Amino acid sequence: MRTLHFAASSVVAAVLVTSPLACHHAMPPDQAIAELKNPDPNERQRAADSLRTDDGVPANAVPALLEAVKTEQTPNVRGAELITLGRSGAPDAKPVIDDAVQSAKDPDMRRWASRALKYWMIATKALPADYAFPEGWPYGQPGFPPRLPQ
Repeated sequence: MRTLHFAASSVVAAVLVTSPLACHHAMPPDQAIAELKNPDPNERQRAADSLRTDDGVPANAVPALLEAVKTEQTPNVRGAELITLGRSGAPDAKPVIDDAVQSAKDPDMRRWASRALKYWMIATKALPADYAFPEGWPYGQPGFPPRLPQ
């Protein structure tokens, strides 16, 4: 029985390691920057996600992300681009993120925009990484739009 469990675990591990879905950060940064202009929204989102790592975002990716987010029409791709800009902590990203926070109309975009702002504040050390953000932050706080009705 133990051997069967080990064998099954090994197969699952092998599938995860070799699966293209196992790690969305596998794309090299230069390729990811180029893919931000791909006509396929799934590839643009994958590129934006690939640029966001535990070490931050490559500095040379910020201008491409700022350009991409201006024209992005697919909501989840725009969300990924905003979150990656937030993770960058780049000063140029802050106005774009602030605008997204203020103008977000649906719950998904509000969630992505607020996550981008959280990441930006942590990346710039405006807040510590372990800061406990209130539920729904920043919506309903002074200077921000009200929370959306549930």
